Amino acid sequence: MNRDATLVSRNTVKSDVLRIFIKEKKFNNITSKICLTSNLWTSCTTEGYISLTTHYVDLNWKLSCNILNFYHFSPPRTRFELSKKINEFWHDWRIEKRIFSITLDNASNNDVFRKTLKG
Repeated sequence: MNRDATLVSRNTVKSDVLRIFIKEKKFNNITSKICLTSNLWTSCTTEGYISLTTHYVDLNWKLSCNILNFYHFSPPRTRFELSKKINEFWHDWRIEKRIFSITLDNASNNDVFRKTLKG
């Protein structure tokens, strides 16, 4: 144990994380369109994960990016489940009407997901 470290309660950590999350979740001050990237991968223990990241230009014309979601993606990892999960992510962040593009990695089920997005 490091005696120089100041210990804080779990309630303090929880409230700090929640405060930062709520602050970061507000995209109201962003006037540009939002581009998304999604990555799927499987760990060496065969656990699946998905991440969704935003890319946008802020009010100071600075390119910014934020990880919106990092999620344990249990099987089945079908095209339907993939599109459902990504839709959940962007609806939760209330950015669905501001999306300009989405870039997917080369996971095999993304080919079908692309067709699902096109309708």
